[in-house]
Amino acid sequence: MIWNWFKDEWLVTRQAAKLFFISTLLVLALTPAFLGKIDTNTMSFWARLPWGILGILGPIALFFLWFGMWRYWIRIDRSSRWEKRTWFVVQLLGFWWGSCLYCFFVYLPQVARRAKIA
Repeated sequence: MIWNWFKDEWLVTRQAAKLFFISTLLVLALTPAFLGKIDTNTMSFWARLPWGILGILGPIALFFLWFGMWRYWIRIDRSSRWEKRTWFVVQLLGFWWGSCLYCFFVYLPQVARRAKIA
């Protein structure tokens, strides 16, 4: 199952942190398209091409980030009980945008601290 693709040891690696960071950027870049603010029908081919590539990579990044941040929250996050509850609500109601916030404010700082310790 997709849930088991993320091993706990891998989630705290520098490679994983880079991929999750890139995923957050892709999700944020795709947000205007999700909100219907981008009209590609009036664009030239070369202007549409990046949006097409983003349309392919964005959903992959979205689910990668979403499942990865939930897995980290459940298995590894060492925040206090109240912080974890707060981030549960943010991720649950914020969907992938909540996972972007969680990645920036919890995941990346915790992984960076682990890297300094190790």
